[in-house]
Amino acid sequence: MPYLTVTPVLELSDQTTKPGAKLKFGQQAVIPFYSRYAKGLVGISVTVDSVKAPDADVDGLPLKDEDKAKIRGKYFFFVKETLTNIDGANLAGIQAPTLMATTKSGGFPGTLFSIGREITVTGCAEHIFAPDDFAAKGAVYETCRLQFGVPNDPIASLMYTGKPYDTADKSVTWRK
Repeated sequence: MPYLTVTPVLELSDQTTKPGAKLKFGQQAVIPFYSRYAKGLVGISVTVDSVKAPDADVDGLPLKDEDKAKIRGKYFFFVKETLTNIDGANLAGIQAPTLMATTKSGGFPGTLFSIGREITVTGCAEHIFAPDDFAAKGAVYETCRLQFGVPNDPIASLMYTGKPYDTADKSVTWRK
C-alpha cells in the first residue's frame, strides 16, 4: 500500500459539516480526514456517559498511588466516539480525533494522557488506532476516551478543532 508523500489539504465540500456547526450528542458530523494512505471523509458522532469510578478500575490505571487517591470517589466520563468511513478512502490506522471537553461550569474535566498505551476500564475501551478494515465505505471504528470529574459538573460539550475547523469560531461542537 503506497504512502502519501505530501500532507493533503483538507477541504470543505457540500458533503462536509459547515464550520461553526453546533450538534447534539449523538448527531454525526462529516469532516475531511487523512491517513498515511489517502484523504477522505469521516463521520464522527460522540456521546458521553458517566459512572461513579469503581475502586477496582481506579486501581488498574497507570498512575501513582497519590494520583489514584485523587480520583477515588469521582466519576468517570466516557467520551465515546463512533467514526464511519463515508467515502471508502483507505483510512486504516487513523487515530480518532481528540475532542476538547468542557464541563457544565465552563471548566475542563480531568484527563489521563498515555502515550501509545490504551486505557480501558469497565464500560470504556480505548482503541488508539482504527483497524485495517477501516478502508471500506461504511466501515465503523469505535473508541472511548476516559475523563473524570464530579457528577454535578459533567461534560456539557465537546469540540473538534482539527483542520479546517481549527479556530474557535470554526470548530464543530457537540452539546448535551
